[in-house]
Amino acid sequence: MDEEKRLRGASSWQYQPKKTSSRLGQEIASYLNHRDRVFEKNAAIVDVWHDVVPTFMQAYCRLDKRTGNTLYIQVVPGPYMHQMQAQAGEILEKLKQAAPRCGIQKIRLIPMQQNHEEL
Repeated sequence: MDEEKRLRGASSWQYQPKKTSSRLGQEIASYLNHRDRVFEKNAAIVDVWHDVVPTFMQAYCRLDKRTGNTLYIQVVPGPYMHQMQAQAGEILEKLKQAAPRCGIQKIRLIPMQQNHEEL
């Protein structure tokens, strides 16, 4: 009897998750509604990407991520990185004109990671 009380006392403090249920569709809709603004900003960047990056450079660079107001672009190291650095200011201005609501204020170039497949 004492052992059962001790065992019950030792395990009673543990967190017991609430047993709730919700529909998957409601959870997804809630998540999307909460993140809607971020999705719209990122989609605006993707939509104008091919319009703002010179055609000859598109094969050598790709979008990486957006952190705050900074857009990270992966570029093949070497002459392509140098060329993209020279054109980053112009690309930023075109991006601001084509998608003003995206809020990008800075472009950072990073070496392209060859071992990752393009998404």
